[in-house]
Formats: sequence, C-alpha cells, structure tokens
Amino acid sequence: MHDDGAIERGGKGNMENQPEIVGVVVGYAEQALEIAQQWLISPAAWSQFALLVVAFLLAWLVSRRLRPALAGLLTPPQDQDTYLAQARRFLLQFVPLTLPLLAYTLTAMGEEIVRSLFGSGAVIAFGKRVFLFLAARALVRDILKDPFLKLLGKYVLIPVMALYALGLLEPVQVWLAETVIGVGNIRFSLLSVVRGLIAGSILFWLGRWSNTQSATYIARQKELRPATRELATKTVEFAIFAAAFLVLMNIMGIDLTTLAVLGGAIGVG
Repeated sequence: MHDDGAIERGGKGNMENQPEIVGVVVGYAEQALEIAQQWLISPAAWSQFALLVVAFLLAWLVSRRLRPALAGLLTPPQDQDTYLAQARRFLLQFVPLTLPLLAYTLTAMGEEIVRSLFGSGAVIAFGKRVFLFLAARALVRDILKDPFLKLLGKYVLIPVMALYALGLLEPVQVWLAETVIGVGNIRFSLLSVVRGLIAGSILFWLGRWSNTQSATYIARQKELRPATRELATKTVEFAIFAAAFLVLMNIMGIDLTTLAVLGGAIGVG
C-alpha cells in the first residue's frame, strides 16, 4: 500500500511538473475519449453516423456522373482566349471539389431533420467539418498550382482545417491569444504574430501578382512614351505595396497614428 501511494504521488508530481500546454492536451484527449465512448453507446450517434455514410455514398455516386458533365461544359476550345473562355477554364479547376462539397451539402440538408428527431447533431456537425477538411485537402492537392500558395495551403490551411475538424481551433486560438511575448517595452500575443505572418504572406503575394498584371498591361500601351510607361509602372508598384503594408498594420492591430508619429520622429532625427 505504501509503494502504491508513493507511485501515485510520484505520478501526480510528474504531471504537475509538466508544461501547461501538456496538461491542456491531456485534458482535451480525455474529453475526446469520453465523447467517443458516449457516441459508441448512443443510438442517436449511430443513426447520425449512418446518415454521414449515406450522404458520402450518395455524393460519390452523383459526383461520378456530374464531374464529366461539368468538365465537358467548362472546357472551352483550345484556340479560344476570350473572357468567357478564361472564366470557364478558371471554374474548371474547381471540379475536384465536387465530392466533398456535395457531401457537405447533403449532410447539411439532413442536419435539421436529425436535430428535430434526436435533439442533438454533434456527430453530424463533426462530419460536416471533416468534409470541409477534405475539400481543403483537395484544394491544396489538385487545384493550387502556384508554389507559394501550395506551400501556404500545405502548412497553414490544412493544419487549421484539421484543428477545426477536431473542434480544437478555438482553444488553440485562445491559447495563442493568451501567450504574450515582449521585446523591450513592446508586448504582443502569439496570435497576432501568427495572424500577421499569414496575412502578410498573402497580402504581399497578392501585391506581387497585381504588380505583375499591372506592369504587363502598362507595357502593352504602345501609345505612351517609354519613360511614361516606366514611371506609371513604378507608381503602381509603390501604391500596391503601400496599400498592402497599411492593410497588414490594420490586421495586426498596430495603431497607424503611432506609426506616423514614430516615422516623423525618425525622419526628424
């Protein structure tokens, strides 16, 4: 008995010495196990699982017939380069999303019926989140071609959607928001850092893409003098990246007035 008590106290002591995040993860794992055990003995949960399987199989059958029809409808002749043909080619690349989005739609249609019958739809809600995760995975794997967007999707979108599917996205956001780091007198949360990195990457990629499109359009204006075209290109480039920077500062919650005062002080100095 003495040895058992010592072992128990030692186990508790080891748990107490663990970092806080480990305790949070263990707590959520125990909660997930408890929910899974409740679902296994619940007729309502099994009924919802059956509905998810039926919705997925029906979506699979419909998508098998729908995808070739959509591909034929949205594929223009190769020699066409009109705005309509470009729009059709743009929509064509989203055909791989047919299966997960159909499954999500069919599940959502049956959700209200399930909730009215059983008073709960936790399994259905979980299934909907899983179908959205599958849609995000198909988007990254089959649709995104730009290397940067593919990298962002692989290491940002898919992990975020996985956390959302498991119901852990909100707790992770709370933990990131409560974790504050400081550099001198400046203090900011990890959430603002993550949000800034993601938003900054997307904004400056959009800025680069917009700048390329604008430069190509200006270069085609042969009626303009070369010096005028060059000046217009530089002006548009500056405006695009300045706007991206201001939007990023707003997303990160940095006061633009403070930034202006700091910039003025640096300029005077």
